[in-house]
This record gives sequence, structure tokens and C-alpha cells, in this order.
Amino acid sequence: MKKAGFKALAAASGAALLLVSGAGSVNAQTALASSCMVKVDSGRTITGNPWVKVKNNCAWNYNVKVVWKYGPDSTCKLLRQGETRRSESTPTAVYEATNIC
Repeated sequence: MKKAGFKALAAASGAALLLVSGAGSVNAQTALASSCMVKVDSGRTITGNPWVKVKNNCAWNYNVKVVWKYGPDSTCKLLRQGETRRSESTPTAVYEATNIC
């Protein structure tokens, strides 16, 4: 339990260092958002299209897009704090990541 708390503190501290060092707020926001945007469920439709549900566990709202390998990415959409969004792609696609856009 302490180990998980330490990892969260280390991630937050790393992002804070990016801000202080002048690396840019966009990089720090991306680092923070990537650690709190979580895939909560996934599967395939009856027609074979893959889908994924992503939840924003961050403290802020973010514009995000779902990145698919071997398929088209989703459009950039607002994902509010605590909100879950579903994204679907073409049959050959595989979920790769959720990115800030």
C-alpha cells in the first residue's frame, strides 16, 4: 500500500519538476494526464469492431483522443473529470493509448 502511494507521489513530483525546470506546461500536463487516464473496459462489437472505454481520473478536464494501432484514431473530444467515454475503430485496430490533444 505504501509502495503505490510512493509511486503516485513520485509521478506528481516528476511532473512538478518538469514545470519548474522550464520544460513546458504542455509536457507536464501530458505526463500527469497519461498517469490518470485509465482504460476501464474493452471488447469487440458483434461486427468485429474493437471498442474501449477510457475514464478521466485526473483532477482536470482534458481534450483526449484514443489512439488505435492499425486503425483510425478517434477525434479529439473533451473528457471531463470522472467521465468515461467509449471509442470504437475498424476491425483490424488494436488499442494503443489515450493522448491529450
